[in-house]
Amino acid sequence: MGSPYDGGEGCVQVLGADDYVCTLPPEVRKLASADLMENESTRATALHQMRQFVTRNAAITKCRLDGNFLLRFLRMKKFRVRESQELLEKYLRMRQDNPQWFLGLDVRDPTLDSLISSGYFFALPERDESGRRVFFSVAGKMDPTRFTTSDQMRSMQVGFESLLEDEENQVRGFTYIFDEKDLGLSLITLWSPSEVAKAFQCCEKTIPMRHKEIHIVNLPTALMAVFEFAKTLLSDKIKSRFQMHSEDAKLRKAVPARLLPREYGGTVPMEEMIKMYKKELEAVRPRVLMLDQMNITKKVKRKAMEKAITTIQRNFKKLDID
Repeated sequence: MGSPYDGGEGCVQVLGADDYVCTLPPEVRKLASADLMENESTRATALHQMRQFVTRNAAITKCRLDGNFLLRFLRMKKFRVRESQELLEKYLRMRQDNPQWFLGLDVRDPTLDSLISSGYFFALPERDESGRRVFFSVAGKMDPTRFTTSDQMRSMQVGFESLLEDEENQVRGFTYIFDEKDLGLSLITLWSPSEVAKAFQCCEKTIPMRHKEIHIVNLPTALMAVFEFAKTLLSDKIKSRFQMHSEDAKLRKAVPARLLPREYGGTVPMEEMIKMYKKELEAVRPRVLMLDQMNITKKVKRKAMEKAITTIQRNFKKLDID
């Protein structure tokens, strides 16, 4: 399928192509310029380079090329184009290699709807003092007899991908609040160490979003050692952004009460906040589901490649060439 971004090489099918128009408010444009080296000129040049990279990349057969999507990677890497291109390719491979986590991110999916409605993971309606959206999670709402680790990951990913459709969130980044009061071993032991490592790697290194503040509240003392182990899987930059709070009252000293659900000292009930959040997810549902159409060919493992070459050579020798 032809596209206005065809670079003359490859055969990529373009999804959601557009003539990008910046939607950032003036104050956020200033922030993007100061923090991310973004301006009209660098943005236009970088977007052109990203589109050329995709259309000329023989491995990528389907990909979104709209500005909103590509700018996530450029903003994540502060407009270092080559690193942004590498991140995009890594992101596409991550999605394809882990379909149980990244495909079918549909707010209408009954399992996802049930987990989100429980309060396990959702976004608060108001922005924090730095203008960031805040994800809120209540660990005890995840019933390990009903939900799997894949359900957990998908409930988070549908939120990440949905809120990234708002350019302001791409620039400002996100704040997180995790209430671990009822976190138990039955939930933790659902995860193998290798799954934990892969999940952390995906969330920190591959998904194009900026994690700015992470608040942990009510973590049981018995699980502190588990938490410290998990932190070793993260970069020093992310580890430095953790803040620990032993109780709700201490959380409210770090996070304005106006942001929080009524159950934590705010004014709006959690149930109402979740309804507002689900409306947000519904509004961008078609664009999030479009991600499932993207495709990148799998890398051929070296051993498999060597075996294929040997087979070809052996078969070639058997040919009776006149």
